[in-house]
Amino acid sequence: MARNGAWRASRPGERGAVSIKAILIVAFLVVAAVTLIKVIPVYVEQQEIEHDTDELARKASLGLAAYSKDKIEKEIQTLITQHSLPDGSIKLATMDNNHAAITVKYTRSIDLFVTSYAWDVDYSSDKKGI
Repeated sequence: MARNGAWRASRPGERGAVSIKAILIVAFLVVAAVTLIKVIPVYVEQQEIEHDTDELARKASLGLAAYSKDKIEKEIQTLITQHSLPDGSIKLATMDNNHAAITVKYTRSIDLFVTSYAWDVDYSSDKKGI
């Protein structure tokens, strides 16, 4: 059995404390996790809105009487209220006999602990017609 002095000589850097490298790695992982938790819901919402506007543009491109300009405007207003977007953030840009374009433009503020980030969405569902 080795004495305390011999045991310390075999492990010179180990004293029971956490190294600075480990603290920095844990701090980085915590910051990355918090950032992802804040950003992912905003990104998922953006993808849902883009998908919904693409689908609406495809329906409007059919040119059927069931999807008139008034009905498309009502569905756009439904999307705006469903996702709590500001008024005028989704607009019907053009609607021809077999082509429709819907534009989406809004900003979401992501509050981080130290600062806030303005997530800008500028999307156009152009060329989604048949």
